[in-house]
Amino acid sequence: MLFFTEVFLSQLIGNLVIDKIGKKVGKITDVLIVLEPGFPRVSGIEVRRRLETVIISDRHIAMMNKQIVSLNILRSDLTQPNRADNEIFLRRDLLDRQIVDIDGAKVVRVNDLKITEANNEYRLVAVDIGIRGLVRRLGGERIFKKMAGWFSKDVPEKLISWDYVDLITPDLSAIKLSVAQGKLATLHPYDVAQIVSELNASDRSAIFQTWDAEKAAETLSEMETDLQASILEGISTDQAADILEMMATDDAADVLNEMEEEKAQELLNMMKYEEAIEVKELREYEEDEAGSLMTTEYIALPQHLTADETINELRRLAPEAETIYYIYVIDEDEHMAGVLSLRELIVAQPATKLADLMQQRVITVGDEASLEDVFNLIRKYDLLAVPVIDTDEKLVGIITVDDVIDAALPRRKRNSRY
Repeated sequence: MLFFTEVFLSQLIGNLVIDKIGKKVGKITDVLIVLEPGFPRVSGIEVRRRLETVIISDRHIAMMNKQIVSLNILRSDLTQPNRADNEIFLRRDLLDRQIVDIDGAKVVRVNDLKITEANNEYRLVAVDIGIRGLVRRLGGERIFKKMAGWFSKDVPEKLISWDYVDLITPDLSAIKLSVAQGKLATLHPYDVAQIVSELNASDRSAIFQTWDAEKAAETLSEMETDLQASILEGISTDQAADILEMMATDDAADVLNEMEEEKAQELLNMMKYEEAIEVKELREYEEDEAGSLMTTEYIALPQHLTADETINELRRLAPEAETIYYIYVIDEDEHMAGVLSLRELIVAQPATKLADLMQQRVITVGDEASLEDVFNLIRKYDLLAVPVIDTDEKLVGIITVDDVIDAALPRRKRNSRY
């Protein structure tokens, strides 16, 4: 490979291939790359000649540009190379597929692929997601440039470096592209949810299958319940149950209520007993009752604990709690005894008991109260969370302000395809 080349896949497809003495070999139908760290190396080209299609190894390519491809071997000496497991075709496997734009946090489509010669090798360096890539494939790039010139408009290429692209699934069963998992993880869960929501059902399932239960639950919680249900129904029952266990109990109950009862019961039976019981209890509430909004993941401690003992308990219990801004104090029968804020706990003397720190007048709401009552309490008293009690005045859950906001505002519009 003696000449510097920068070429797009669309400019290669259909190009004439000649051997080292100028005899016609055929025309390019695809380009093969080997997936490896960095920029993937072009490992061969697929050529159609007469009634057969052959693969020509990259070691036989002398020159490759938008006009012609020449070989360093006679066509009579060509042999079919062995395919590696980590090789894929650019046209067949990547073109027109979806990728994630990490800067815009959105899903875009692969319109073309850019190849560059470097260090005597051809490498895939970028993905074209712009209108120019699409026009180039249609063969109208020259006219497009001329028209842009008439209006003194420059339409730049819109490229994403391959450094920011990775495969969602390693087995190519649903070969869609995503920003490398580590980079995707740096986005806010809401942005990740927006990205995943733009994929079709099979691709959403494919990407969720690559995540652990914690990451999947975190992302799923930012989606609408109908979309949550669609994703959980598209993955294995074991994995779906693991994700439900990691979700807040109120969110898990909501998504199960969105499913067919038979499927919901199947998933509940796969969950750990304690988590399943809590979710089942929440599912018994009507949609317009306070209990339907509450979570059972809160911190309630006995009033005889000291401030120092309480802080130690918080270290142990906090990872499982929805919020730790308030510590709820209960008596031996689990009745509400009082409440204190995290700030009040931190500044208290270590030996002071919760009974002496707590505020005994607690704003509560009944589990069968209307959602309007909950909204009014949160707004009136400017609460981050309100405790929920049953008819026996036992603490059964809390309703956080973010759940109130989600219930009060119109459902967020998301692009989704089933």
